[in-house]
Amino acid sequence: MAMINRSNYPSLLRPGLKTVFWDYNVYPALWKNVFTEYTSDKAVEYDMEMQALGLAQIKSDGESVYSSTFQQAYQTAYVNQYYGVSFVITRAAIMDNLYKDEFPQQSLMLRNSLDTVKNINGMFIFNNAFNAASTVSDGQFLCSTTHPVSTGVLANTFNNGVQLNESALEDAITIIKGWTDVAGIKINLSSIKLLVPQSRAFDAERILKSEFRTNTANNDINAIVSAKYMPGGYTVNQFITNPNYWFIVTDEPNGFKYFLRESLDIDFVTDVYTDNVTVRAVERYAFGCSNWRGVFGSTGT
Repeated sequence: MAMINRSNYPSLLRPGLKTVFWDYNVYPALWKNVFTEYTSDKAVEYDMEMQALGLAQIKSDGESVYSSTFQQAYQTAYVNQYYGVSFVITRAAIMDNLYKDEFPQQSLMLRNSLDTVKNINGMFIFNNAFNAASTVSDGQFLCSTTHPVSTGVLANTFNNGVQLNESALEDAITIIKGWTDVAGIKINLSSIKLLVPQSRAFDAERILKSEFRTNTANNDINAIVSAKYMPGGYTVNQFITNPNYWFIVTDEPNGFKYFLRESLDIDFVTDVYTDNVTVRAVERYAFGCSNWRGVFGSTGT
């Protein structure tokens, strides 16, 4: 176990320092722009998607009414995991520090560490949205061209990566409007917001804040803006690691979910034999997606 002693900060043991600094701003909870929050009281939370009745059929005179069924389709498991960080510091390192008033507040350091990890965990599913080894409940990766339904397959990505632009957004919105449920019933889902990495932020600003079409000499209106096809605008997430990825988050209510099992807990323990102080922080939660229809994505170019 790593231990902090006087050798870790010898300059803090003697006078003469003008400033001791460490307090950089860290990113806030960016994942909250995408995920719906829930509380959990179990080790694992499950969501079940059902296959509803199929489309009604013509009933011929004297014949029986068409018989359909409904059944379980796909199940999503949210496994609540512990995340934690700690440090051990000797009694002498605490007592001999001449800059106690300026020294970092240990609890804030722990919180910043865990908050950053949560941002990373929240974007894991987006960073792996096109990874065949990272699948959602229907056995496909999150953004796939072959999500199975009873009538065939549906896509929530392009056949090939398409760069973020006005035309690509219009095509994606049109695809979203053609989605069905598992039974093949057409459903009314709408695009809500654009999710982009920092490298696509300026493109998103130009596309969604312009009254007129971008990158064209034509004096046409920006149909996405004027018809309010993206009412939530766009959100930038610095924890999306691929600079070309972009996503449209829809209003599917069972899309991206965050379950909190145990809130952040910070504790201090002093060893009675060594007088070493252990400070640890833990929390327990799970991120996931119950329905791929919560997003349309592109790998960009």
